[in-house]
Amino acid sequence: MKKYYHIFLMLVTVLIAGLSLTACDNGDDLNTDQYGNDISLNAFGPCPVLRGGTLYFYGSNLDQITEVDLPGADPITAINVLTSGKHSEISITVPAEKCDTGIVSLKTAKGGTIQTVTPIKYREDISISEFYVGTSGTLIGNVGDVLTIKGDYLNLIHGVIFQEKDTVTEDQFVSHDRYTIQVAIPAAAKTGKLILTDLATEPTELETEEALTVNLPTVASISPAAPKAGQTVTVSGKDLDQIASVRLNGATVEAEAFLSQTATALAFSLPTTATDGEVTLITKSGVELSAGSITTVVPTDLAAPPNPVKNGAVLTITGKDLDLVTSITFPKADAVTPTTSNTSKITVVVPEKAQEGDITLGLANGKSVTVACSLVKPSVTACNPSVLTAGNSVMIKGTDLDLVSSISFPGDNPIEVSSFGAQTASAIAVTVPAAAYGKGFTLNLKNGTTVDVTSGLTINAASDPAVSKTTNAGHPGAYVTVEGKNFNNVETVYIGSVKITKFSSRSNTSMTFLVPSSAVAGTYDLIMKDYDGKSYTVGKFEVVPNEIDLASSVTTMSGSAISYPFNFTWDDTGRFRVMKAFLTGYGVKEGSKLIFYKTSSATGQVQVNDSKWSPLTTVADWSGTEKQVVYTFDAAGLAAVNSISDGWSDTALILQGDLKDVTKMVFVP
Repeated sequence: MKKYYHIFLMLVTVLIAGLSLTACDNGDDLNTDQYGNDISLNAFGPCPVLRGGTLYFYGSNLDQITEVDLPGADPITAINVLTSGKHSEISITVPAEKCDTGIVSLKTAKGGTIQTVTPIKYREDISISEFYVGTSGTLIGNVGDVLTIKGDYLNLIHGVIFQEKDTVTEDQFVSHDRYTIQVAIPAAAKTGKLILTDLATEPTELETEEALTVNLPTVASISPAAPKAGQTVTVSGKDLDQIASVRLNGATVEAEAFLSQTATALAFSLPTTATDGEVTLITKSGVELSAGSITTVVPTDLAAPPNPVKNGAVLTITGKDLDLVTSITFPKADAVTPTTSNTSKITVVVPEKAQEGDITLGLANGKSVTVACSLVKPSVTACNPSVLTAGNSVMIKGTDLDLVSSISFPGDNPIEVSSFGAQTASAIAVTVPAAAYGKGFTLNLKNGTTVDVTSGLTINAASDPAVSKTTNAGHPGAYVTVEGKNFNNVETVYIGSVKITKFSSRSNTSMTFLVPSSAVAGTYDLIMKDYDGKSYTVGKFEVVPNEIDLASSVTTMSGSAISYPFNFTWDDTGRFRVMKAFLTGYGVKEGSKLIFYKTSSATGQVQVNDSKWSPLTTVADWSGTEKQVVYTFDAAGLAAVNSISDGWSDTALILQGDLKDVTKMVFVP
């Protein structure tokens, strides 16, 4: 527990009645009077006595004492006789120094000696009379100035605390004795009262009544006001050697990174991440001071030749301070870094996906500037032939045609073609879809934009059946709609070699048919035959397996419904049973599958057990790269469905594990 004393401690004169008195050794008393007027000492006090204070002695005929000897001190002969006779009292002034604990000796005029029974002890009251910086009365100073503290028993003080921020220990004192401490004001000192401490486990501490004012640094200027990243920024003022760091918007510069630092100036290199805003100086004591604000440099005088520029070509951007640019972003494209860079020029390859518009130049500090840019677009100069029947090929000639990713031809619905017979910057060879008719076409560019060509090509409709739009995938038992033309000339439709036998609707431009149950999963030609038996391959069709969602037919063992995303666990909250009736009802066979679709990054396993909890297998993705894990029924799986029973339920399989983020679970017969 801390004990606090104030600077000016008042010493209370101790009344005789209140003294702590100590007995003396009467066996050593000296009788100097044959008539009974002996000299004797009965008590002395106070004990402990204050160094420099008054010590009293009580006894008989003490007015005959001529000398008092305190251990370690010079003999004391200045004795005050307060009362004489058989009940006498004398006093002395205890030396302030050079007196030790021990037995006190009193000497008489006739050479006799009386000694105390118990040793004398001393009280040392630490006090502060004043403190100042420089000359007496000055309570204002700078970091590094010498602070003088005056008082008594200051030799017992081992540390000075400046506003509880920084303790200066006695090994750092400028000077130190009983009456004086001199200490330099530390860098971390703040304005406030001082605390003197003996640094004991339960310290004795003295707090000053008045406060020391520590002068703070002042700022005269900051230059330049508009600095560039990497440029030297100089702050001028007073007492700047007290600064520990500089805080900017987006960056902090510590003192060890300063380029230079004196009392009148500090300099630092502006970090690349620093941006516009206040500049704050932070002193070693944690005080924050405003140094003003800055506006950071950005590139200017920007131009982007050539204009227009082609996707994939090198673009040169000119201007000032372009070495600040760390990223370049074109509209609708990911940011890229400059290919080359200096203060006046940067180069960059225009991304394939870039679209026309302003280019954004990004800086390390988050600021950005823009420069206008236009892009080259393909042009068509001729089509050969210029008039053709759908289903035939055309050579499209022009400029920058290598930017084209696909061509949309007119018809009942636009028909997109992305497969070309040949493609260069000056020509594209392409087969016009059989379902197309009309004039012109649209060039679909790699960057997602389009160029409409309204003339130069006339497409006459073909009499052959042709497909312009289709649902190009379906599972057995599903109806699929195909749109096109000349379907009245179609007698039969095939998916590969499997004949379509059931239609829900048919017209000259549309037909909806049922994917036969005999169709096997895979990708096939979609074939139409006319009444003359001529075959026309009108596109591709994918037969996908039937998928029956497990969520509609199972619940967790805890009784909860299955919802997605689903997390497999090893307890009842995340595991479930698959019943025999479910699997047999959908025609389970060898090669049937349970498919567990998941988030590709998810890792874990699904354990497949029979109804007696015997593991059949584990399917897993431990790398987090797959979109699904699959269990394929084999002989053991079919046995679990058809032959193994737990004796009380219709359970075929028990599924559990630790696979997270399952987005769908299906059975494929």
